[in-house]
Amino acid sequence: ASEAGHIANTNVVSHFFWTEMISKIKITNDIIKTLTDEQLDELVYNKAADLYLGTFGEQFADNERDKLLRDIFSLTVLDNEVKNGGFDQFFKNSGDLKQFALSGLRLINADGHADLLEKATVIYDKQKEEFRDKRNTNLNSLDDDYYKLDDIGTLRQRFVRTHINKFGD
Repeated sequence: ASEAGHIANTNVVSHFFWTEMISKIKITNDIIKTLTDEQLDELVYNKAADLYLGTFGEQFADNERDKLLRDIFSLTVLDNEVKNGGFDQFFKNSGDLKQFALSGLRLINADGHADLLEKATVIYDKQKEEFRDKRNTNLNSLDDDYYKLDDIGTLRQRFVRTHINKFGD
């Protein structure tokens, strides 16, 4: 392949990437029908992330759909943060989402995860000043317990698929 051909292919990929990055995410029945559970889960997460970040000047509204989006988004952030750096990382990076994550965990019936989040919240809230600039090792055993639980991805995906009509635009 020529260098010009490589550059053209790179530009096509780049154009596709940036087009996707700046498009407002819509959840419609036509789109839903074509997606796997994993893709649908990702679509819902990305829609919620746009609202959380205010990407298009919109925020979560006080309605059932946006509450569900917020809760599913928050539990996903929790799961990613805890798996990456434990509860301490979640609280320091995304602590504003803890109540919504708890609600989301209860919603998808991830009660073991929810119980651990409640315990971690009590420890973190009592000790956050003491551990402002360092890792709170008192949360480590809860991190270990979290890692032993079943992955919440399947529960989240099942919930999203079952209730997808509540997430649509």
